[in-house]
Amino acid sequence: MLSPFLRRSRSVAAVLGLSAVLPLCGAVSAQARDAHACDRIGIEYTADRGQHWLSGGSIAQEAPATRIDVRLKGQPAEGCQYAISLASYSTEGPDWKSSGTQEFLGWDTTVLTRDLAQTALEVTDFAPECFGQIDLYSGDRKYDGKDAPVPHYPDSQIGDHLIAHWNGGTACAPTPPTDTPPPVPTTTTPATPPPAATTPPPAGTPTPSETPGTVPPAPTPSETPAGGTPSPSASTTPPAATTPDEPPTSSTVPGTLAETGSDSTTTLVTALAATVLVAIGVGLFVFTRRRRQSIAN
Repeated sequence: MLSPFLRRSRSVAAVLGLSAVLPLCGAVSAQARDAHACDRIGIEYTADRGQHWLSGGSIAQEAPATRIDVRLKGQPAEGCQYAISLASYSTEGPDWKSSGTQEFLGWDTTVLTRDLAQTALEVTDFAPECFGQIDLYSGDRKYDGKDAPVPHYPDSQIGDHLIAHWNGGTACAPTPPTDTPPPVPTTTTPATPPPAATTPPPAGTPTPSETPGTVPPAPTPSETPAGGTPSPSASTTPPAATTPDEPPTSSTVPGTLAETGSDSTTTLVTALAATVLVAIGVGLFVFTRRRRQSIAN
């Protein structure tokens, strides 16, 4: 049975599910008025942002009613508080009778007072993806399977605290099978097989360069071209440089006296020496003759 009215007092707070606000309301009521001053008051809600305000029943719309604005119908006494909650569930069917096992998704709760007579409750982040149910009810008790049982047809658990509800949605898409067939392989050029591995020689077998008593062959010199002149690469060892004992005294090319063992340099020195000796002899002869003539006179 739906009830659009709430009543708040210390004596009936537990029955209405308003136990969380007892200390706040009781302290004010004890000073200002008696415990029965917080009377029942009407509640209105809208699921279309204020276009239609309703007092209870089924919320007729296709999309989940994840935001609902609520307000007090009338002015409550000073210090009275009224808790309102909105809860979202996933279900197995689109209506209450086929809802089956429900799973709690999330909730929102608020407290209406004389200073806050209107506000919004929202469970957009907890909207059901497939079939679902959303309940608007008085009180701040959480029907999540831990604090209180979740609704299950035909027992709603919320009882006469229920103000309005929404059922609907669509079936979830079937889960694809886990055994997915393998993809069809594409035609590819076969890879070139790797070269056959060569079998290493048995351990202990020396290689040609390691055979005892053998010498590796020397590099083959370049062939001598026709004509008898060896190519520049005929020998890989450059000739040793020869250093003369003393620098040459002349750049004159050797003459034709090779058969006598002399050369042009020796001949020139000999000729110069002879000339000097002749000049000296002539000079001595002239000097001696003049001296004799001088003595004779």
